[in-house]
Amino acid sequence: MPGNRTAHCGKVECKRRFNAARSRETMRRVRAGESGERYRDYDRKSQRRRLETVGHWRVVYPERASRVDALRRMRVQAATVEDFAPRDVYERDGWVCQLCLLGIDPAVAWPDSMSPSVDHVVPLAKGGEHSMANAQAAHLGCNSRKCDRLEQPGSPAAA
Repeated sequence: MPGNRTAHCGKVECKRRFNAARSRETMRRVRAGESGERYRDYDRKSQRRRLETVGHWRVVYPERASRVDALRRMRVQAATVEDFAPRDVYERDGWVCQLCLLGIDPAVAWPDSMSPSVDHVVPLAKGGEHSMANAQAAHLGCNSRKCDRLEQPGSPAAA
């Protein structure tokens, strides 16, 4: 028997039944739009109160904000962006992943980890440019594993 403060007796079956009923009720309320608006209002008020007491991070850390802005301006001004089609990169590299040196199947579609993707040799995050000279063919999985690191072709970390 449940106590005066619990909704179930504590047995596994009772907990499951209780949680399923609670989930159904919550989903019914969400679909009906009953609970969403109230939560959004609370969230807005909470965020407004936090900003009033603590302040925006740009106000709290002005030196950091100006440094972030300066770095972004430098990256944008120094960025070289060349317009090219990914297929041109794949055909130039012979449909071979330049990270693991295995073939790339053109029929495999995204989001499969063996699907083709364009990898930047010098990552954009490290100051590389978006150009044919800095692009290479890679499997999506190999490219994701490489992340924003500088690696040599066929290196064990990339494979």
